[in-house]
Amino acid sequence: MTTAPRPPAVHPHGRIHLVVPKRPGADFDLVRAKLEGAFAAHAHDVVWHVPDERGDIVDLAYKAVRDAQADGGLVVAAGGDGTINAVAAAALREAVPMGVIPMGTFNYFSREHGLALDPEVAVQDMLHAMERGDMRPVQVGFVNDRMFVVNAAVGLYPRLLAEREMASKRFGRSRMVAILSAVWSMFRPAGGRRWRVIMRTHEGAQAQQEEHLVTTLFVGNNPLQLDRMGLEQAQSVADGGQLGVVLLQPQDRWAVARTVWHAATGQLARDSAVTSIACAEMTVAPASWRPAQVKVAFDGEREWMAPPLRFRVHDQPLWLVTRTTLDRDGDAASQHEQVAVEPAAPAVVPLPALGAAAALAAS
Repeated sequence: MTTAPRPPAVHPHGRIHLVVPKRPGADFDLVRAKLEGAFAAHAHDVVWHVPDERGDIVDLAYKAVRDAQADGGLVVAAGGDGTINAVAAAALREAVPMGVIPMGTFNYFSREHGLALDPEVAVQDMLHAMERGDMRPVQVGFVNDRMFVVNAAVGLYPRLLAEREMASKRFGRSRMVAILSAVWSMFRPAGGRRWRVIMRTHEGAQAQQEEHLVTTLFVGNNPLQLDRMGLEQAQSVADGGQLGVVLLQPQDRWAVARTVWHAATGQLARDSAVTSIACAEMTVAPASWRPAQVKVAFDGEREWMAPPLRFRVHDQPLWLVTRTTLDRDGDAASQHEQVAVEPAAPAVVPLPALGAAAALAAS
């Protein structure tokens, strides 16, 4: 990633263009009341951008970014990693900064970047940074033409997300529902696919080609998520310019239980069914029969894509309006976890690619 020149500063007291989704299983009226309360004490006009349907959020995010760009205000994603993804993709394309108010199930992007988990504190911190002109560059990844800020995956994970969404609609949106749904998905039979993998460990390195039979191919851009699993690639991602890759081989149910335990206890690197690497760029395609499309998950969203799939670190950063010094999950964010919108995540949270009770999962 090349650090680009800072984008134009937002007006210190400009409008806030707030993008808020209506999520399955969530109480939107409660979310709106919390956000209105958080902004009530501050002298900023707030423009609400709320999609009628879930699929409308991408177009709505672009409109909010263009409106903020036109009036010198700030576009803000209020939600989880999927909402952040939609707004960030538009902000990156238009080269404008953005703010984030964490209101997701697990808030991995926000926890990694040291954002307060309480809406009132998050709003206050963001507006102070806006007034001072503080912002920080953030590495993002791409799979083909889709950006991801936390992770992207093929294989078991897209199915896990679909089943978790159905569970949220039925039982409500919470961490426990997500965990139990992931447990159910993880222990159901899952077939493997043989992938031809071509990767470069860093810019200018010679390409290496391998084949792997896996149930899940997971690509992480979140050092906190990788670190909680006990993967040394977390440091490579934190240093910038690389992504962490986790390859999970097909297993029987007892072996799956072992892998879940290793991830839950931060020992995934020692699991014999797991291969982990760090790379700047990776292209994958089915090694034998090539389907016209495969389902890809990125930051909790899902889309059919035609292989080959190219994962890479983008050469330009996303600019996040926040304090310039970084206090990660264990520091600034944890100071406010007692009053978070949802209970604070436990020390170990589920990894999406490996199932429940494992490590960190994307919202």
